[in-house]
Amino acid sequence: MKNTTKKIVNVFPDLRMHFEKHSYNDEAVLSTLEPVKRTFLQLGSFFEQPEEEFNLALLYKHLDDEWLELALELITRYFQKETYLIQKPFYSYIKDGSEYLNLTEFARYLSDQGVRYDRQKLNLYYERGKVPKADLFLGSGTKYWHLSTVQAFCEQEKNRLKSM
Repeated sequence: MKNTTKKIVNVFPDLRMHFEKHSYNDEAVLSTLEPVKRTFLQLGSFFEQPEEEFNLALLYKHLDDEWLELALELITRYFQKETYLIQKPFYSYIKDGSEYLNLTEFARYLSDQGVRYDRQKLNLYYERGKVPKADLFLGSGTKYWHLSTVQAFCEQEKNRLKSM
């Protein structure tokens, strides 16, 4: 199961069985689901079998607000992380609770995981090339790291500290 599909299952656990049984294109199954779940099941079907078509009009017809934002975020992530068709992302939208962390949030994450870093130390290590390059820079030069980058660095640091 693709990571983007797993994100759908995290939000809609009852769709897991349809993905596991590959019954996401079964009209009998689709007809039993409410429109939002049906749309996400079909979107996940596209992620699993991209040679099949996905009708974007479903997003317009059945999703709004946070559901539409989630679908668009999943589509972007799919093309960046699963297909690598977007290798150098130009566009990203960052909001509270997104999976991108600024320098302060990066340092807080590390500290919360028992790796003692404050903002200044993290910035100094970044300047020395000991911290991964930022995944995203916004107009003002603000650096952001994807949560997966932060988690990988945290594990690397934990292992390094254990070996000392």
